[in-house]
Amino acid sequence: MTLTDTRGEYFRIRDRCRKGLLKYLAGAFDLVPEGGDREILDLGCGTGVPTMWVAEHLQGNIMALDPDCEALEWLKLKCMKAGVSERIVTLCSSFNDHDFGKRLFDIIVAEGFLNVIGFHDGFPQVIRLLKPGGYMIIHDDSSDQEAKKNLFDRNGCNLLLSKLLDEKVWWNDYYRHLEAEINTPGNSRLRSYFNGDIAEIELYKNDPSQFRSVYYLIRKGI
Repeated sequence: MTLTDTRGEYFRIRDRCRKGLLKYLAGAFDLVPEGGDREILDLGCGTGVPTMWVAEHLQGNIMALDPDCEALEWLKLKCMKAGVSERIVTLCSSFNDHDFGKRLFDIIVAEGFLNVIGFHDGFPQVIRLLKPGGYMIIHDDSSDQEAKKNLFDRNGCNLLLSKLLDEKVWWNDYYRHLEAEINTPGNSRLRSYFNGDIAEIELYKNDPSQFRSVYYLIRKGI
């Protein structure tokens, strides 16, 4: 893959649209105190739009983990272009298959990750990787919010932020831009790459309420 091939162009378009949601990630990080070099884990990073934002705004090293090796190759290209390759290590692996050993992190970012592996089973596994006093930013669907908050409490974590993103956010800041790119005549050669995105947009139009999500910021007890 290169920065100029068709697969790369598809990733570039999706990344550009995805950046519309970064302001909500930034809002969660506003409540994280400034510090020196930190060890940061980005779970389910995909092509790394949040990863690159974190690298730009925080000091420290980032481990970016995802089972999609092609998406990680794209992230590596972006890291080289931005000159941050020495700070970002990419690992093509599922969470359950990777041995973290005794390594702990100051900050963990989970953008949609817990929705994939199961929130109630996955959260206790992930929180063990966070240092006492460390911060975790979670972006997840809006279901079972009280149960999730109770889960945080049972695992010794303090909830600092719960920010709802309603369905209008997802349309205005992401899907309408992606749909416009898909329908741009110059992007017709990429149509097959967008099949999954087209199906997702149709799901949104049929029932926008399914696309409400929540940003949580939690701090692990000391």
